[in-house]
This record gives sequence, structure tokens and C-alpha cells, in this order.
Amino acid sequence: MDEGLSVINDICWGNRQSRVLELACRIGLFGALKGPDAGIDQICAACGTKPEHTEKLLIACCAIGLVNRRGELFNNTEISAKYLVPSSKYYQGDIILHSANVRQRFDDFAESIFAEPKEKETDAEQWDHFIRGMDNIASTGRAEIFLSSVDLTGKKKMLDVGGGPGSYSIAACKKYNDLQAVVWDLPETVAIAKEYIAKAGLENQVTVQQGDWNNDNFGKGYDVVVMSNILHGAEWDCRMKLSKAFDALTDGGTLAVQEFLLNDEKDGPLIPALFNVMVGAYCKAELLAVIKEAGFSDIKITGENEALGSCWVTAAK
Repeated sequence: MDEGLSVINDICWGNRQSRVLELACRIGLFGALKGPDAGIDQICAACGTKPEHTEKLLIACCAIGLVNRRGELFNNTEISAKYLVPSSKYYQGDIILHSANVRQRFDDFAESIFAEPKEKETDAEQWDHFIRGMDNIASTGRAEIFLSSVDLTGKKKMLDVGGGPGSYSIAACKKYNDLQAVVWDLPETVAIAKEYIAKAGLENQVTVQQGDWNNDNFGKGYDVVVMSNILHGAEWDCRMKLSKAFDALTDGGTLAVQEFLLNDEKDGPLIPALFNVMVGAYCKAELLAVIKEAGFSDIKITGENEALGSCWVTAAK
């Protein structure tokens, strides 16, 4: 990642870090960790919070450097003990909560900056930003990591499940001239993918197929199935998607999965920890175990970049 992109990336993810800090102060997390190491149940009892959500917040606080984790026990770092515990002489929690409370002023400013009132974005417009945003991040590092992490030599037919704008299919077909790829996604998404495919001049190699993984199978006869950031965590029907991917592959076929993955200690890295708060994330061992459970073998991590939050896992049928 070049210096300019790193600046943009830090600003975008920095916003999530500030939200984590604000929420931790709001629930009284650092006061609950004032004493000896505490477990989830003890922390939840002190904060009046739910265990699953509390652990996600704790993982993010660990990644930021505000909480230490030792197995299933947590305590404050020196920074938190000095500045975030209410009884501390140098407590900063009130000004942090004030910052959270004035967040609405930024929202109001964003509305009032226009000379004429601007209509709120529709769901369709928000979806369009999301899908095109997937190409933004693929084109600035993630597609390159994919190509260096997943060997498609000799592969003929690739299925890109939830392929969004088709960024990974386009990158793969540019490198492998004999590869045919299908971008499989919702109707409104494959309409966008067609634009990117046409722009790349790859209509003869990359096609689209409409589908909904909740209701449709993925088809059969593929020797590669790519699943980029569609598995996430246990609450995202990961097993169902992997089962359909297994059925779609020929014997000896390759599964390639990209995800935001926590480390096995579940105290980082930063970007997966923040993503886990917003959406959900497996740790590495959990994802590899779920892929094995689906019937795959030769499962391994083939490439990762912590700065981008990208990790690729391959497996064989």
C-alpha cells in the first residue's frame, strides 16, 4: 500500500476506532477492568451487557491497545488505567463521551453544507456505493494479493460467488487467458458487474449469473470457486455457502476464500477486529475448521496483508 492510500485507509478505519472507544467508555468497560483480570461474565455483570457483543468490543479494544487479553481473561493496559478509569486523576472519559454526543453536529453540518437541500440516499444508491466500493479496494491491493495467493494455472472454469463488481474475475482472466469466469450475484449487482467487465473488454471471458445463495444452488462443473468476504462469521450461514461451493466444484477443484480474519488469540489484528464489531469475523483456526467440516482438504492460508485486512485461504475438493 502506498503512502497516500495508507493515509486514506487510516482515516476511514480511524473513525471505527473512535466509535469503539466511545462505546467502551459509555458502558463503563475500563472501570469494570480496574481490578484483577476479569472474565466475560464478570465484565457483562458489571456493565450490564451481552456476552457476544461484549467480547467483540473487547477484541477491538485489544487490537487498539486499550485492553490486554490472556486466554479468557482481560485487564486494562497502562494507557487505559491512567486515562480511562473513572477514579483516575487523569480520567478522559467525560470528554470522550462529549465527543460522541456532538457527533450529531457533524451529521447536521453534512446536511446543511449544500446550497439546495439534498435528498437522502436511497437504498439502491447506498448499495451502488457498496458494490463499486468493493472494486475500489480490490484495485488498490486486494486483487494483487489474490493473484499472488491463489494459483489458477491450468484452471478453466471459475465461479465467483457474491462476486460484486467482478474485480477478482477480471483480474484472474487478465492473467490467465484460458480461464472462463462467472460472476454470481444478485440482479442489481450483476448489472454493475457487466459495466466493469465491458470496461475491461473481457465479455468473452467473464460472464454473469443472477442468483441468491439463500434460495439457489451455485451450479456444477467449476474447477475454482472464489468466495471473497461473504463468509464472515458463524451468524452468516457460512456452512450453507461452503456446502453449495463444495457441490459446485469438480473433484480436485480449488476453493479460494478471502476474509477479515482475527488471530487465534482473538486480540487483533486491528482491521479484522473492527470489522468483527460491525459485521462479524472468524479467527483463523475457526474458519479453517469450518472449511474442513464442509468436506475440503489441503486447507491452508496462502496470503495475507494486515494493513488491508486481507487473508486468503485455499482448499481442495
